[in-house]
Amino acid sequence: MLSVNNFINQRKSLLVLGLMMLGLFIAPNPAKAVTLSTLTSQDATPGFDDADFRLMLDSGYFKELFVAEGRIGNNGFGGNGERELGINKDVKLGGSPVASGNLAWGNGKLWNFSLEYTGSKVTYKVFDNLSQAVELTSQEFSAPITDIFFRTFANKGNNNNLQNAVSLSDLVLDGTGIGSLSSVGSASTADVDYIRVADISASFKLTGKTSLSWLGDAPGRSNLAFQIKVGNSPKSVPEPVTLAAIFVAGIAGASASKRKKTATQQT
Repeated sequence: MLSVNNFINQRKSLLVLGLMMLGLFIAPNPAKAVTLSTLTSQDATPGFDDADFRLMLDSGYFKELFVAEGRIGNNGFGGNGERELGINKDVKLGGSPVASGNLAWGNGKLWNFSLEYTGSKVTYKVFDNLSQAVELTSQEFSAPITDIFFRTFANKGNNNNLQNAVSLSDLVLDGTGIGSLSSVGSASTADVDYIRVADISASFKLTGKTSLSWLGDAPGRSNLAFQIKVGNSPKSVPEPVTLAAIFVAGIAGASASKRKKTATQQT
């Protein structure tokens, strides 16, 4: 969940972007910067969630290239075929990991992480301030990218698992701070949250911090997780205002055509 200050800064950034798009704000040789984009529900359920993201994938508004993932797994090293870290393929290609690693997260421990993409190589690292570090690399991906979706998910608990929480904080992309994101699940409800960053160049470096925590028994597998979904947007996602304008224009166009057809028939 974005903080109030980050939300206000996001709205200001969107206002400036809108003015630039309308030609009301002109600056000589403006520097290219990443943009926080507002995410609105694509279906009848308020709030942007997994169903909305899948709709964007299915509609072609976003195409994943790769996903850097952190998940609770079995909160340890090996066993049960679980993993805690991965660089995964596009979910439409099965989402299987091309590189994976094990990590004992610890309850509430704060970890540093970095994700770098050169255009031909992915380097994903999770480490603490001591000597623990896991680094994954892959050279399987080489397509251009424009967007990153950040997702955090905390499933609801049970009788022995009372609460789950995951956070991504101090996010900095190519020198630009982009805030934080977190999800908290209770004994009765799950929580999923997204933010989107657009206008990314062909390569990038992302840094931040992450923490997984719980009350009672630790969850397992992907019941507590985050994903950094890197890809491109072949076409822009219509905002609700845009959709409304398109709808009104369509009605006006249909009415004009009907009037023209009626006048022709009368003639």
